[in-house]
Amino acid sequence: MGKYECVAENSVGTEHTKPTPLYVKVRRVPPTFSRPPEPVYEVMLGANLTLTCVAVGSPMPSVKWRKGVDQDLTPENDVPVGRNVLELTDIRVSTNYTCIAQSSLGVIEATSLVKVQSLPAAPTDVTISEVTATQVRLEWSYKGPEDLQYYAFSEISGIITMFYVVRTLSPYTEYEFYVIAVNNIGRGPPSLPATTTTGET
Repeated sequence: MGKYECVAENSVGTEHTKPTPLYVKVRRVPPTFSRPPEPVYEVMLGANLTLTCVAVGSPMPSVKWRKGVDQDLTPENDVPVGRNVLELTDIRVSTNYTCIAQSSLGVIEATSLVKVQSLPAAPTDVTISEVTATQVRLEWSYKGPEDLQYYAFSEISGIITMFYVVRTLSPYTEYEFYVIAVNNIGRGPPSLPATTTTGET
């Protein structure tokens, strides 16, 4: 609180208004994100990515980045105010990155998953059962990421289960089967082969 007056001045002279009491109230606003990072960024293996995080408030918040659960990426003695840009290069592993905005009025966080897109791994444990003269049953396991579209082998594709009965085979013939996992990037490497001989008619 104090008394303030308005002063007008030109070449003719100076005029003062009557002093008036004025209350000055400091505006205090907790931090909020004006430009948070996206929830998910999908990148190719080995790609580069720029993450930008902007927060506002009064007082203006400091903004820093954290990788995973507890790896701070912003030096404590050099935390920027209001905006922080994180440059990622040669990304190899999917990881969470969290933007943290903090002031004396509170702390807020926004987490982004940087997801590396890559070809699926090879299926494992391919086994053959229920062998007859003209068909066999294949089963396999898959321990890779869940975002598969389907499985394929030989000239057959679009399989969405982890088993398949192969029909119209020739009697008493040796066959070698391997399974491939397919996602939106493409076809992964084949599994180890499984071999069997069909029965006689």
